[in-house]
Amino acid sequence: MIDRELPGIPLLPPSDPRECVTVEGYEVCFYPGFVRRLTLVDADGGETQAYDQKTPFVLPAGQDKPWPSSTIEVRGNGVDLMVQVNDPGQQIDRMEIVLKARNGNGRGPRLIVQDGPVLCPPYCPG
Repeated sequence: MIDRELPGIPLLPPSDPRECVTVEGYEVCFYPGFVRRLTLVDADGGETQAYDQKTPFVLPAGQDKPWPSSTIEVRGNGVDLMVQVNDPGQQIDRMEIVLKARNGNGRGPRLIVQDGPVLCPPYCPG
């Protein structure tokens, strides 16, 4: 069992296992134990950062790794999808979800999911 209680620092409550952000009319929900950064890239290559981890993700007591699987949900602008990711060996560094163009012609937006969040433990605030 992992004990995050250090002398003079109280045991930290676990982070919420679901985070949702809104970017350019899309709502994106994900497990922050898997995601460090989310970026939406429009058809012209313009990038909008939707999420950038600011504090360590606190794992539940007794866990020393994030969940082996997680879900990324994207809704809005005519999109309603869910991608299930199973990465028990933590081998994914980055993945892209490329959406179809809304009008059916040309390129659609891309959602870039960067893995590698800062986890507690071992990096706990205090």
